Amino acid sequence: MELKFSKKFKITQNKTTSKHSNAVLLKGDIKHNVKKALKSSPEYSPGSPWNYLVAFMLFFGLFAILLWQLSALQITNGEEMLAKSENNQVRIESIPAYRGVIFDRNGTKLVENVASVGLYIMIDKYIEDGEVDNTLLEETSNTLGGILGAHWKNISDDKKTEYASILERVLTIHGESPYFTDILIASDLSNEEVIQIKASSEKLLGIYIDDGSKRSYPYKNILSAILGYTGDVTAEDLDSIDYLNSTDVVGRTGLEREYDEQLAGEDGKIAWEVDALGKKISEEGLALSEPVSGKNLYLTLDMDMQKKLYQVIQSGTKSSKATGGAGIIEDVNSGEIISMVTYPSYDNNLFIGGISIKDYAKLLNDKTNPLMDRAIAAQVPAGSTFKTMVATAALDAGAITKYTQYTSYAGYKFSNGALFQEYHNHSYGTLNVVGALTVSSNIYFCELIRHWDMNSLVPYLDKFGIGRVTGIDIPGEMAGRVPSPANKMLLANSTSPWLEPVWYPEGDSCNSVIGQGIGLVTPIQMSNWVAAIANEGTLYKPHIAKYFEDENQNRVDIPVEILQSNIAKADAFNIAKEGMWSAVNGSGASISSLANLGVVVAAKTGTAEFGTVDSKGNYEHTHAWVTGFFPYDKPKYSFSIFLEDGGESLNAVRIMREMITWMVKEGKI
Repeated sequence: MELKFSKKFKITQNKTTSKHSNAVLLKGDIKHNVKKALKSSPEYSPGSPWNYLVAFMLFFGLFAILLWQLSALQITNGEEMLAKSENNQVRIESIPAYRGVIFDRNGTKLVENVASVGLYIMIDKYIEDGEVDNTLLEETSNTLGGILGAHWKNISDDKKTEYASILERVLTIHGESPYFTDILIASDLSNEEVIQIKASSEKLLGIYIDDGSKRSYPYKNILSAILGYTGDVTAEDLDSIDYLNSTDVVGRTGLEREYDEQLAGEDGKIAWEVDALGKKISEEGLALSEPVSGKNLYLTLDMDMQKKLYQVIQSGTKSSKATGGAGIIEDVNSGEIISMVTYPSYDNNLFIGGISIKDYAKLLNDKTNPLMDRAIAAQVPAGSTFKTMVATAALDAGAITKYTQYTSYAGYKFSNGALFQEYHNHSYGTLNVVGALTVSSNIYFCELIRHWDMNSLVPYLDKFGIGRVTGIDIPGEMAGRVPSPANKMLLANSTSPWLEPVWYPEGDSCNSVIGQGIGLVTPIQMSNWVAAIANEGTLYKPHIAKYFEDENQNRVDIPVEILQSNIAKADAFNIAKEGMWSAVNGSGASISSLANLGVVVAAKTGTAEFGTVDSKGNYEHTHAWVTGFFPYDKPKYSFSIFLEDGGESLNAVRIMREMITWMVKEGKI
């Protein structure tokens, strides 16, 4: 069997020279020439004895020529041919697949592949008898260090010394594979670096340069937490991910990681004839298989809304002197995320090709924690936004009706004499549940749970998704925590020994139903439970990926998933929604600044207290929340805005007011 690379290059299965096949060709030529000579001879006639003599003489002459040619191949040029056979090899390289591009729901390109010259090392040149030649590897590393200069400094010292380990791991993984495995060690080389590397090729065994591509993220900080970034493949990746080659890149965070296999595509293979130093001899290679491009990914995001939400969250965080912030706008009828922002953020382009030690240290040491995706990982008390779930659950369970009344007054006490009060010690008088949501009465909900039972509320909280991840398609989500007696006991006996291992039916329960105490939520959980209230009972799995499209424009939709249905009766939801409407549009509205914006909004604020208490009994630090949905009559979007240590909830409301005003103006509703 033969593999034909080109007209200039042919290789047999055992990689020897082609002298034997040449001999076969010569014998064929002899037979043809003998017949031709006999027919053209003047003495030729069928059956004549001279014919046999002439044929014998011609055959003997040509056979002598054949012997001379074979002698030349075997004796005169034998050593040269043997050396070529031993020194020349076949290298099989990967042809990188084009990584799929990512777009928003309207076709705006969010990720690009741009040209990048890569520097590769051939691992087989540093392995002898299964052992890595560390001395030779170090010499090569030092030579490259002198050429690459500042570029080389972007590669950490740990990674330089890790090459030997990577080579050993790759050798183990591939075993007796005929394919040589290479490693990408630097990318995005400059023209000057390329020239110097080529000039030093004699000192750089198994080092070669090849054209390729790298990821580019034009929207940087605005999308970095969602898109994530890619990185070079490590030995651990090759151990655990079967579709990777050693020269590939792999998704490290965000959607790049979540959908890496679909985006990556399938590399092709090409074979080259190379000499002992790994330099290509043939001008053309043989394509053994063509690469298959990765699938393009279309998202649920609206990039115009994403940019605007990022701008208002950034501005609101700074004006309120908050540590950070997050915001989410979600489709209540599908779980599609239309916009999701965390602030502060980071430029994900810094990680392409390896982030420098200096830049990485700067991100890690930043007190505002820009690497944290607050939208899915900030676990904090929900404040009074929690009351929307409590009201719905109590109405569904029959613990209250729309007309159940409790009185809000100053000096409210528990049975042991401990004081419990409204925010800023207000008094609201007699209220029903709609009125309690309108003014955000702490005492009403404290009375509610004192007449009910915390253990009866907990199953409803679970149905709304509290204490478990939503499953959104971005890695790194946190689960929050259900404020239950069981969880308090667990904390008291493990991570929080300062807690008493006792659940107080008044103090603990009252703190929990107003979004204080041990309960923790994330912004994505909040927008999701409010979406379930808006659509009256269906909790969807939030998602950002909408569909994939291959190079033939075949589309595969991401299925919509339901996490929970029939959470409560429609009447319970309608009463809770009425309370949220009244909080914005009613006579005693506490969030009136969200009224009259061109769309009817229903909402609930929350001011979650934490830290130390001052001399007046007020907490020195608060998180600011606002959540809700719109349009009220036919809900389309839910939202949550969070300001970490952002003061009064009014600061979060200002952000959402500006966002809704813009959406109405731009026709986004």
